[in-house]
Amino acid sequence: MSIANTFDKGLKLLELFTYERTSLTLREVSEMSGLSKPTALRLLNTLEVNGYLTRDKGKAYCLGLKFLELGNFVAERLDVRAAALPHMDQLLFMVDQAVNLVIRDGLDAVYIEKRETAHPVRMYTRVGRRAPLYSGACPRALIAFLPEKEREDLIDKLTIEPYMETTPKDKAELRERIAQERAQGYTFSRGELHDGTAALGVPIRDYTRRVVASLSISGPQSSFVEDKHPYFLKALQKAAADISADLGYTRGRG
Repeated sequence: MSIANTFDKGLKLLELFTYERTSLTLREVSEMSGLSKPTALRLLNTLEVNGYLTRDKGKAYCLGLKFLELGNFVAERLDVRAAALPHMDQLLFMVDQAVNLVIRDGLDAVYIEKRETAHPVRMYTRVGRRAPLYSGACPRALIAFLPEKEREDLIDKLTIEPYMETTPKDKAELRERIAQERAQGYTFSRGELHDGTAALGVPIRDYTRRVVASLSISGPQSSFVEDKHPYFLKALQKAAADISADLGYTRGRG
């Protein structure tokens, strides 16, 4: 049995558990899945060892605590989105530019929410889109404001592949840009992922003071002229601060 085939069968076993069927015996799993008892037992044992299944006092299999752990990860992300939505709507009304909410997934940034302007020229971003952490204001805000060790550990793992002329070319340039952005308190990009675009990004923190997401305003470069830049930045920072406060963040001394 190939690894892919084994994985597929294991997932199908997990899908047998429902609200109505919270526990299943080996016989029930075998009959419902069509697998022989030895094959079903082998898969069930593997899932149990890894915490995805457990057994009750009657030795029937139940979903394990691993799903609670994974569910908490998803809930945390959804909490960020729920907290951000009203502030994103208000920010869109104030600046009339695209507003993006991004979280980190490994070495990628993932757009989990967006509020779009009605302008004919729209940014090429969409919910679910991935981008490298080093490129673009919103992705880079996810690493720029991390504690030094955590930030350096992530940078060490990155493979820099310049998308455009303005994208950081290597890790030295990335570190230099991050140092400047940390000093100014926000990230800024021009055409790092797409020609003719610009964006401002700031971090969002939760009650643990960790960076859990980032918020950005993005649009055509012509919108980010000097007289509008301070207004955009002030509105963006206010929205991010309000979202962070809703997540329980309080600013520490220093």
